[in-house]
Amino acid sequence: AGAAQAQTGTPPPPVAQGETPAAAVPDPAPHPGMRRYKVNLPPPAVFDMAVARVDADGTKWTGAATMTWHTDGSHYRASVEAGLSLLITRLNLLVTRSEGEIDDYGIAPVKSTEKRARRAETATHFNRDASTISFSAVETTYPLLVGAQDTVTVPFQLGGIGRADVNQFGGDIDIQVANDKEAVVYRFQLVGEEELDMKTGKVVTWHLNRPPKPGAYSSRLEIWLAPGLNWYPVQIRVSEGNGAVTTQTVSDIKMTEAGK
Repeated sequence: AGAAQAQTGTPPPPVAQGETPAAAVPDPAPHPGMRRYKVNLPPPAVFDMAVARVDADGTKWTGAATMTWHTDGSHYRASVEAGLSLLITRLNLLVTRSEGEIDDYGIAPVKSTEKRARRAETATHFNRDASTISFSAVETTYPLLVGAQDTVTVPFQLGGIGRADVNQFGGDIDIQVANDKEAVVYRFQLVGEEELDMKTGKVVTWHLNRPPKPGAYSSRLEIWLAPGLNWYPVQIRVSEGNGAVTTQTVSDIKMTEAGK
């Protein structure tokens, strides 16, 4: 896929789950419960992805998704368009977009939007002057913590953490993540090194896991990063509390001009 050389090695051992630090009103200094990570973001690319879903009742669905990541070093744009594969077209069921800046903490979202089929588009705003996160769908606001991400950018932020220093995965990775209605701290933990048998061949990955957290979120989020492919996210899986599982696996990576 024309990916640049990336640092590889043996992952540090998994660490035990701990409690997520409580959110507090942020200030210009790093939040006392949040680590500051070194980040070296991956170059721009477009990803074709196969989508496989198994509902709680066992019903199976297949689809396709396109994930994009673009940055010029100062700003970024990212998106995911996922839907069902039809005979000659694709029915988009979910379109999420994010745009913002790159700062000392890595990706710094300014606005993200989400559009689901037959629903109005919602927007999430990262108000850095006011240090708050606000939403078009609800009136609730949350304090903006350092290093905060949205659901589109968090896989690329994790990849940037790995590219900068793989040893950072030796401890919990805590990142505030905002969706369309709330912002909570995700705690990612390293599961270990795994080899995925993908359409492009066998790929060595580092498997990260965000377990369910009672009272905060019931789903499990897993992300597989490929050190030999710029630490790109090559597989993402969401296991819902009701038993439904959705897996998105990269089938092709196209480096954009800015990434060559």
